[in-house]
Amino acid sequence: MNSKVVIRVVIADDHDLFRDGMRAVLTTGAGIEVVGEASDGAGALATTLAERPDVLMLDVEMPGVPVLSTITRVLAEAPDTRIVIVTMHRDRVLASHLLAAGASAFISKSATSSELIAAVRQTAPAVSARAETRRASSESVLSHREREVLKLIGDGLPNQAISQQLSISVGTVKRHNTHIFAKLGAASRTDAVRRARTLGEFADARP
Repeated sequence: MNSKVVIRVVIADDHDLFRDGMRAVLTTGAGIEVVGEASDGAGALATTLAERPDVLMLDVEMPGVPVLSTITRVLAEAPDTRIVIVTMHRDRVLASHLLAAGASAFISKSATSSELIAAVRQTAPAVSARAETRRASSESVLSHREREVLKLIGDGLPNQAISQQLSISVGTVKRHNTHIFAKLGAASRTDAVRRARTLGEFADARP
C-alpha cells in the first residue's frame, strides 16, 4: 500500500474505555485516521454511512441493531467499507458465520497493538470484489421452525410446552434443539439464545 494513503477508520464499541484505547492504538500507526465512533448498532451504521470509512471496527455485542444486520446494511450501502469484527470471545462458529456474512476479518480484544494495526492495514485495501456468495448474508443461519423453537426456549418454555405450542412431538422439539445447538455452536439453551440474538436471528420472524 502507498505510504501516503490514509486509512480511515470508524470504531464501534459500547465501552468508552475500550474505544479510547483502540483509538489511541490505531492513531500510533502511520497512515491511520479514526474518523468516527459509535456506541451501539444504530450509531455504527449511521456513522459508517456518513463517513464511508475504509474500515469499520465493529464490536460483536452492542445494544440495538444486531451485528449481522449491521454487516448486511454496510455491505449493501457502503460496499467499499471493510468490516473487522472485534470481540472478547474466541468463538470459531460465530467467526465463521460473520465472515460468511461479509465481514473481512475477526480479531480478539486480547490482540496486541501491533496485531490490531496489522488487521486494519491488511483489511483496508479494496482491491478485490466481494464474493457473490456474501450476498446471502441476509439469510438466516437457522430454519424458520428452528427460530420458532429457539424463541420459545428464550421465553423459558420446556420441551413439552414447546411441542404443544407448535403442535409437534417432543421428539421433534429435541431434534430441533440438537440442530440449533450444532448450527450455533452452543453449549446450553441460554448460550443458544444469546448467540442467536447476536446473529440477529430473532429480528425477522418470517420464514
